[in-house]
Amino acid sequence: MSLMGLHALEYVKEAWVYGFSYRKFLILKTFLPHLQLKRFKLDQPISAETVLIVWGMQPVPLALQHVKTLIRVEDGFIRSIGLGAAFNSPISWVFDDLGMYFNTQVESRLERLLNQHDFSAKECAEAKILQQHLISQKLSKYNLKTKQCTDFPTISAQQKILVVGQVEGDASIQYGSPHIKRNLDFLAKVRQLCPEAYLVYRPHPDVSAGWRKDGLDLAQAQHYANVIRTEGDITDWLDWADEVHVMTSLTGFEALLRGKSVVCHGLPFYSGWGLTHDIYAIARTKRPLRLEELIAGALILYPQYRSLLNQRHPQITATQAIEELVILKNKNKINWLGWLQPFMKY
Repeated sequence: MSLMGLHALEYVKEAWVYGFSYRKFLILKTFLPHLQLKRFKLDQPISAETVLIVWGMQPVPLALQHVKTLIRVEDGFIRSIGLGAAFNSPISWVFDDLGMYFNTQVESRLERLLNQHDFSAKECAEAKILQQHLISQKLSKYNLKTKQCTDFPTISAQQKILVVGQVEGDASIQYGSPHIKRNLDFLAKVRQLCPEAYLVYRPHPDVSAGWRKDGLDLAQAQHYANVIRTEGDITDWLDWADEVHVMTSLTGFEALLRGKSVVCHGLPFYSGWGLTHDIYAIARTKRPLRLEELIAGALILYPQYRSLLNQRHPQITATQAIEELVILKNKNKINWLGWLQPFMKY
């Protein structure tokens, strides 16, 4: 179990589950094999002492609001080979009994960890090794097998800026970007701040792959971006860029790992620690962190990892998760659930 995120589940034998699809419920069992998990139905009486596990920011129904222990679950920061929207299995989830890392309205377990934990030399050393592996193996959150890009813009006289789009209406924007909610407004703001720069706009991969809709009008976007590009590995685009602009996208964290200048137009979990350029500030105080401390908190101590290759021993570490993703990334595995795409775009 992770040090902080699952401490509320250490000493219980059962928990009720709400807001999970049946598929996610089965996955939850592999993350919590020691627990008896029960799916909640609205006509069932639930004790206040019950542990309740909820997916994401699903609103808790009135019948469950008296429960004292609420744990929210979401994808981890190193997730899978391929998109979650395309039903690719996650190698990491996070379990948070305070809030959720992308909800800036309340303190999350990750924020408290980063603010209060005394990071050891061993944890920082492990974090640096993880950072090196992620860079050398070109790993990111989704590790997409995309069309190779061979014609990166050759720019010498301008600053090269990568502008990272997101799925409009996504919970991370709703709860983590209080001022800018639309990709077009975000792109216009970057152009206003950087009028002479060369801007490459990168849509969210769920949008590029056709799984999610986007409110961005491409004709309008071209007034602000020099070019809109969907092909190529995101890690290659990070290498190309001088600076990366995000609302709350995890790509900003991945850019920090690679030593890039990151400008945050929202309030992602990795902002406010003295490592990013923040357009807006969160009201709660955050202490300065070294990059290896942020990595240790976000990738080692906060998430829960489970093996995708060894079901007999599902509990694994961050390092083992990276080793598995390298193996899986080099396999040509077919995701048969991809045929659902025409019916799942929303």
